[in-house]
Amino acid sequence: MTTHKIGFWKKIKNNLRNHIFAGVLLIMPFGVTLLVMQWLFGWMAGILRPTFLKAASLLLNNPAILTEPQHYVSFAVSVLSILTLLAIVYLVGVIGHYVLGKKLIAVGELLVSKIPFVGTIYTATKQVMSAISLPDKAAFKSVVLVDFPRTGVKAVGFFTGYIQYSTGEKYCKVFIPTTPNPTTGFFEIFPINEVTQTNISIEDAFKMIISGGILSPDILTPTKTNP
Repeated sequence: MTTHKIGFWKKIKNNLRNHIFAGVLLIMPFGVTLLVMQWLFGWMAGILRPTFLKAASLLLNNPAILTEPQHYVSFAVSVLSILTLLAIVYLVGVIGHYVLGKKLIAVGELLVSKIPFVGTIYTATKQVMSAISLPDKAAFKSVVLVDFPRTGVKAVGFFTGYIQYSTGEKYCKVFIPTTPNPTTGFFEIFPINEVTQTNISIEDAFKMIISGGILSPDILTPTKTNP
């Protein structure tokens, strides 16, 4: 019984400690942000206050404004400080997005690419998305089924266009990707009547290939014999 009570209180203690620690981790970024913003606001108000008073005195041509009640001046300076601070934060965000953002993304991609297996999938997916976004002449046209590597075994491929023999016969160009890295594979030329077009989208086909068939449609419907 005593051991049970000790285990019970230990469990409660661990839960309290873990939840408090999690709460601190969640609150800390907000707290640090508020402290930084408070410091910036005070710093901005200290700089703008004398400048605001002098500018108002000159613009209104009324030196008496320097002796106006402090709460009016403080309110005006506070509003001006907030607007100025928001403008600075916005400019910093723009600079970070267009200048530092690209560098941070490049560093993040480099770190991800070093992770075993995850890096392979990420790199392959990125290359796949680049291939999909190519101009229409270079992009994959549709998803097809072909007999590969032997008759009776169906493989998912991407129809990339037609090619014609000097004798006048027309053939289909098909890229058959490998799993889980669809950026490598086999380029085959099939007679038109041996290529079956499907209802699968190119994006879904890539998901199916990268996942090793885990993410695949339940029903595969041929749309027509020829691409």
